[in-house]
Amino acid sequence: MNKKFKRIHFIMAVTCALTLLPAAPVPVHAKTTEQTITANQTYGNLSTKNWDDEYLFHFQAPSDGYFVVEVTNTEAGNTEHASLTVFNDRNQKLYWGRETTFSSAKFPTSKGNSYLLKLDHADSTHSLRVVFTQSKDWESGKNSSAQTATPLQSGKDKYGILDDASSAFDQGDYYRFNVSQLSKATFLLGPAEITGSSTSFYAEIINAQNQTERLFNSDSATQIKEAYLKKGTYYIKVSGGTALPYKFRVNLKKANLKKVNIRKIGISGRKKGLLYDYRSIKNLSIKGYGDVQGYNLMLANDKKFRTCLYNDDNDLGSSPNSDTASTIRQLNGRNYPLKKTYYFRVRPYIYDVFGTKVYAPFSASVKKKF
Repeated sequence: MNKKFKRIHFIMAVTCALTLLPAAPVPVHAKTTEQTITANQTYGNLSTKNWDDEYLFHFQAPSDGYFVVEVTNTEAGNTEHASLTVFNDRNQKLYWGRETTFSSAKFPTSKGNSYLLKLDHADSTHSLRVVFTQSKDWESGKNSSAQTATPLQSGKDKYGILDDASSAFDQGDYYRFNVSQLSKATFLLGPAEITGSSTSFYAEIINAQNQTERLFNSDSATQIKEAYLKKGTYYIKVSGGTALPYKFRVNLKKANLKKVNIRKIGISGRKKGLLYDYRSIKNLSIKGYGDVQGYNLMLANDKKFRTCLYNDDNDLGSSPNSDTASTIRQLNGRNYPLKKTYYFRVRPYIYDVFGTKVYAPFSASVKKKF
């Protein structure tokens, strides 16, 4: 047999041998079951045969409110787990959990918001249910910037929750409210009313000029803070522990910063000095005051206060020599020559939340001759 036929016989033999080998296993492709679901209905008989099988459920909020996803193992005596991941319509992960039977965190939402729920690694038979509660008291679920801030109304509680997306992107939850006049605001923030948890929350206030001030700093219990706000639009940013509900409230009332009157100017008896005789100021008594955190006091020899002998601000204090709302002591002990006429006037001030002084009008001037 020549070499040519030997080569042909060899090739045929190899081919026959290969055909007798066992076939390679056909790869199993992941099975994805996808459907749209509605709130407050149970979807059962959910199980995954392969490790990468999954169920994808599309859910749209029917109205404003919040929802919780319940996953239940329906096989008696079976303790196998299932995994649940919740995504928003921007494909940001809001939640992940894995247990035998469990409930997700609460998700605030508004009508029309869309979500994707992924159930996988269901090693037993499970059911899934979206428990939806209609409410106007929760955040929108999309308030991750000043542009999408949830509106606040004075005196009304607003509930929210920081999800995984808010934490991962350092967005937080934003709220917006308007102040129509100089106001005294009372802020409340805390988790205790909902869960009793000690997870900390932070809150900042931001104005239209992007000035920022921390209102609450890592507070684990309900905290209350008061501050003055000028007319304008303000934003609140809440950040802190994820997957935990919180409550926020702002109460606004008109600030009582007003013009006061000088009731009495205390003066010492006549004293002799080396160069001139003089009298000393004791106390200035004030009446008609409202909100006040300090006083601006002016003293001059002319009634138009063109050249002041004294012009200064002084915050109220608690020491014996400090100014109080009813008594100004900042001039106490100062000496002024006799046979001259002096004019006094004062105006109270408060600080807004960013530390800027806001003044009331000056009192009527009081003339005093030493």
